[in-house]
Amino acid sequence: MKLPFFTSKQKLWVGILGICAFMLFYMLPNHFNFFVPTQLYLFGFEKQIPFMDWTIWFYISDYLYIAMVFTLLQEKQNMNRIFYAQIAMLIFAMFIFFVLPTAYPRPEVTYNGLSGWMLGLLHSADTPGNACPSIHVGMTFLAGFGFIKEKRALLPLFMLWAVLISASTLTVKQHYFTDVLSGFVMAILFYFLAQRFITEKK
Repeated sequence: MKLPFFTSKQKLWVGILGICAFMLFYMLPNHFNFFVPTQLYLFGFEKQIPFMDWTIWFYISDYLYIAMVFTLLQEKQNMNRIFYAQIAMLIFAMFIFFVLPTAYPRPEVTYNGLSGWMLGLLHSADTPGNACPSIHVGMTFLAGFGFIKEKRALLPLFMLWAVLISASTLTVKQHYFTDVLSGFVMAILFYFLAQRFITEKK
C-alpha cells in the first residue's frame, strides 16, 4: 500500500493528527456503545494482583513514551510505518470495541493523595469499556518496536518500560490479562503488516 510519507520537519503536525485520531478512534467507542459491554474471565492469579494506586504514574507514562519514540525516530520509512501501523491498529480496535464491546469490573477505590487524584482523573475520562484488546499495551509496544530498525541500543530500555506500563494496567485495575496479551499480539501483527505492505507514495 503506497501512502504519503512525512519528514522529520513535519512531525509536529503529524503528531497533532495522531492525537486527534486517538481521540476519535478510542474515545468514541469508549463513551458510545451499540451493544452492552460484556465482562471477560478473570484468571485466579489476576484476582490476587493487588490494587496499587501509585502505579498510575507508570500507566500514564504511556503518553510520554509514545511522544519520546516519535521524537527519537528519524529514519523516514521506519517512523512512517510505525505511525501508519498505529493508525491502522486504532481503526481495527475501534471496530472491535463497537462490535464486541468489553468492560472491566472496576473495584470501588478511595482516591487518596496525588496518585489517587490522578487515578480519579483517569476514571472520569476513561470508562471501564474498551477493555479488550488493550490499546494502552498495543500502542506502547508498537511504538517501541520502532527501535528494531534504528537506534537499537534503546530497544531494551523501551521494552522494559513497555512491560512496566503493561503491568500497571493490571495493578490500577484497568484491564484483564487477556486484554494485555491481545494488545501485545496486536502490536506484533500490525508491526509486521506495516513492514510488509506500507511503502512511500511518490
